[in-house]
Amino acid sequence: MSLNPWIGLAISVLTLPLLFTLVDMVGSVRARNARADYAPPTPVEDFEVLVPIYGSVRYLENVDFLRTYGSRVLLCTTTTETDEFNRELDAIAQANGFRVFRGEVSRPSEGRSGKRQTGGTIRDRVVRDALEWVRAEWVVCLDADTTTVRPLSELVGALAVRKLDLASIRLVPMNTRRLLGRIQAHEYRLAMQLRRVVPWLVSGACHAARTEAHRQIMRRHSLFFQGNDVELGILANALGYRVGHVPFEVPTIVPDNFKPWWRQRLAWAGGEVRLYIVNFRFARRHPLVWAYGAATVLLAPLRWITAAELVNDLGCTMSTAVLGVVMLAYLLLAFYVHWNTRDSVIWLMPLYGAVSSLLISPLGILWYVKMARADRNAGIIRPRRPHRAQEPAQSGTQRL
Repeated sequence: MSLNPWIGLAISVLTLPLLFTLVDMVGSVRARNARADYAPPTPVEDFEVLVPIYGSVRYLENVDFLRTYGSRVLLCTTTTETDEFNRELDAIAQANGFRVFRGEVSRPSEGRSGKRQTGGTIRDRVVRDALEWVRAEWVVCLDADTTTVRPLSELVGALAVRKLDLASIRLVPMNTRRLLGRIQAHEYRLAMQLRRVVPWLVSGACHAARTEAHRQIMRRHSLFFQGNDVELGILANALGYRVGHVPFEVPTIVPDNFKPWWRQRLAWAGGEVRLYIVNFRFARRHPLVWAYGAATVLLAPLRWITAAELVNDLGCTMSTAVLGVVMLAYLLLAFYVHWNTRDSVIWLMPLYGAVSSLLISPLGILWYVKMARADRNAGIIRPRRPHRAQEPAQSGTQRL
């Protein structure tokens, strides 16, 4: 075996898992030193809830949960929906005391095919415009299928007592009976630990903010769908807002079948290309996160070359031994990181990581190009993006 493939093996197969594990270790150490318990603060009721919903009313799965908040709920949709959609949404709003905001978009929303959107600018556009209607001091943004165990007033109270302008929360996968769901539960747990160190990794499924801060951030948002949540945190930091993590647990459903998981991860990979490559200039603000993100994408060719060399040399005792050492090291690091939640699926983590690094990450470049061309939007993050505050038109919202 020549020298170059050996160097490639060390960098692309071993170094990246080590780097990923080191990042997780930092999060774990910080998490142990920080207060792990969540003491509910004094609830704050001065908030409104924004829920984007378009394409199909059947995506609105959290009506029972939202009913508690009544008129504080603002369902955010578009002016291009079908008559059937509008009738159904108005009926739900009237029955539960919700309000409806209809924002103008350049083209009809999609999503009637039965698939949730993984691209486009509609979601962030209607949220941006709906924020001009919010008069409460605080705002909580929820996906149309997101619920929480504890009341949202506690989440808002945590922001108020800590004087935060924007906060990330903890997502907890609930459907963990299938293999793919179990693996993602471990993946999510590490990602949530990392938010103790990098709180600006905001989740689109649920986040809370001071209304004026959120309004100013969204006026500068690129409106690129994939990575739109993390862009919130990046812009908040760049604009000088105070961003923190609140260990407020929010249940979530992860794709536990291969096809929807594959579709989601390709879209996420495109978002990572957008964040870590297209917007590489933010690496000076967040060097560790950008180093890992950029390396995951840029080292893809080296990983393929290494994999090909290993396949060609499997008959070589030394090559097989090196592969065994690398796999053992990966497993040991995986079991170390997941030690507190030991699970037999940890044995599959090297395979799960290989699929992500060898297949999904390289395809992320193609998916980014596809999304950017479709929306004519490169997703460039510009904290100084020129903006003009829009005065809400009275016809834009209905108070039902």
